[in-house]
Amino acid sequence: MAVKNLHAPPEALLSRLAPERQAILAQAASLAEAHAARLWLVGGVVRDLLCQAPPGRDVDLAVEGDAPALASDLAARIGGRLRAVHAAFGTASVEVQTADGATLILDLASSRVERYPSPGALPEVAPAPIEDDLYRRDFSVNALAIELRAVDGQLRAGRLLDPFGGRADLVTGRLRLLHEKSLRDDPTRMLRGVRLAARLALRPDPAAAAQIQAALEAGYLSLVSHERVLTELCLSLEEPRPDETLRLADAWGLTSQVIPGLAWSEALAARCERLLLAPGGAPAGGPLVWAGLLLYDLDAEGLAAIAARYPLPTEATDLLRQLPGLHAVAPLLTPGLPNSGVDRLLRPFSVTALTVLHYAEPAAAATTSRYLRELRTMRAPLNGNDLRRLGIAPGPLLGQTLEALRAATLDGEVKSREEAEAWVRRHAPGTPGS
Repeated sequence: MAVKNLHAPPEALLSRLAPERQAILAQAASLAEAHAARLWLVGGVVRDLLCQAPPGRDVDLAVEGDAPALASDLAARIGGRLRAVHAAFGTASVEVQTADGATLILDLASSRVERYPSPGALPEVAPAPIEDDLYRRDFSVNALAIELRAVDGQLRAGRLLDPFGGRADLVTGRLRLLHEKSLRDDPTRMLRGVRLAARLALRPDPAAAAQIQAALEAGYLSLVSHERVLTELCLSLEEPRPDETLRLADAWGLTSQVIPGLAWSEALAARCERLLLAPGGAPAGGPLVWAGLLLYDLDAEGLAAIAARYPLPTEATDLLRQLPGLHAVAPLLTPGLPNSGVDRLLRPFSVTALTVLHYAEPAAAATTSRYLRELRTMRAPLNGNDLRRLGIAPGPLLGQTLEALRAATLDGEVKSREEAEAWVRRHAPGTPGS
């Protein structure tokens, strides 16, 4: 990603924010002044403004002062919801709905220094100026800050801080850690680093590469809770190119320590390429579809190990459970299979699993696409009430008749209510005319 605003003044960078975001940040800056605090826009959002990339929904703010108190007042001022207050760490978040219906999350943290008592442990914190706060961050390209001020209710910029040459590293494509104990302090920085490298075409400099290798050899990732690792994995699935993140993670040696058995391959690359090149109207992707494509080659045992290791949401657990079945059903989706046969094979699977099948098995793509578009939601002209009116009593026979009638509808044998009623009288025992 090209950095077009390397020397742009901070005022010009802030002007790239949507007007509603500018107004919210102006409110925050005004409140900070009332709290006798200084407010800074920090980290990824500053990096994205430099890169002219669309800002994400999360906005990181550093407060030289009491961040939780400021967050509480800000939530009340802008009609937001205060959440995730951690007074011990001086952090809090404010969630607010924007005019376009999107969710904006403002993460406020008191500027601080951190001390990690052991590798991967949560830090002990103490207040500190913004310059020290930037030093505790992960990479030079994230150690950026713009001072926020409010003048006559309008957002204005103060200084832009770049103490570690993050702007220059963006231009040269260099991923650089800020200090030699960075990965010991927080091993998940390796997972954040590989996401950044994939998204921004960055390469670890020699010192960072050596630290990554040493951290992997020391097994630091195994000291981090599975919940924290899962958070990073989920963020990777929300990247524009999760496949590129996996390719780099494999090259760095990360993958085996977080998802044993998963490895980059040409078959995996081909699946992902089909999703990336899908024409309009093709089944939509998304984080879970990406997860299914990346994990498609794992066997049932490997998938079960992932489900046991990480506290996955229900829909993710269901997808992992269905992936082996996709391998079994794919060869059965032959070109001459009637619609009712396609329905019988594919109905047990979720829409997400079928979307994975569409991109994972090109020979089955046309069939799965037609099923998702047309067949899956097709209903028979008659429902259960209609069948009872025709003389079929509630019970197993009614359910069996409904299923058979839907199959006849899918295969084109039944097209109208009249044809459906005639079909029921012919095929259901005990109905008038059967």
